[in-house]
Amino acid sequence: MADEVKTPDAPATAAAQPNSVQVQVDVSKMETLYANFVRLSLSSSTEEVVMDVGLHTGILTPGGMEPIQLTHRLVMNPFVAKRLLESLKQIVSRHEQAFGALEVDPQRRLRNRG
Repeated sequence: MADEVKTPDAPATAAAQPNSVQVQVDVSKMETLYANFVRLSLSSSTEEVVMDVGLHTGILTPGGMEPIQLTHRLVMNPFVAKRLLESLKQIVSRHEQAFGALEVDPQRRLRNRG
């Protein structure tokens, strides 16, 4: 299993480093998932980072807010988590350079619209 996060438009880090091995990636069994909620934690062993993802509909029911449905758990070691962090920073930075800053606070997004 490869511990490397690659983005389609970014060069693979393995190719940029001397003495590294390129790993083939098979995507034939990949499933696509939409998630708008993430819960992160460090496992009790401190050797894994646990990322639970799922869907938060925001639908208000008579009993209160509809529960968030967590559907998948991704477990990785801290090294992979750090590489994922760096890759996500690069992706968000490129998006903001092209389209402007992303506001993560929903209340601020609503105020800035008008």
